[in-house]
Amino acid sequence: MTTHLRRLTIPGQDPAALARFWGGVLLRPVINGSDGLHLQMVEGNEPQALYFTQAPTQWVPDGGPFLSVGALCGTLTAEVERLTSLGAALVHDSPGDLRSVMMTGAIVKTCG
Repeated sequence: MTTHLRRLTIPGQDPAALARFWGGVLLRPVINGSDGLHLQMVEGNEPQALYFTQAPTQWVPDGGPFLSVGALCGTLTAEVERLTSLGAALVHDSPGDLRSVMMTGAIVKTCG
């Protein structure tokens, strides 16, 4: 039997806000299904869905989970501006040939 990743569940204190943020980042609608809020990913991608759940009141993030996303077109600068408009904040910028930036909620890398 082969195992594959079906969905990723992301706990948070405000799952609806997380779902709206990642829906905006990934340009996917937020679905309020029987299992809770989720984004249905494009067919063939893994995971197939991102689920957002209420974190326990004592839950403290330990550096994860995080998602790494790539800008498919345009410039990294334009994508950083778009994600910032959705509520992300720039945390770190690694310039160079393989420039990447770390943002709250996302790590974005250049195309190619």
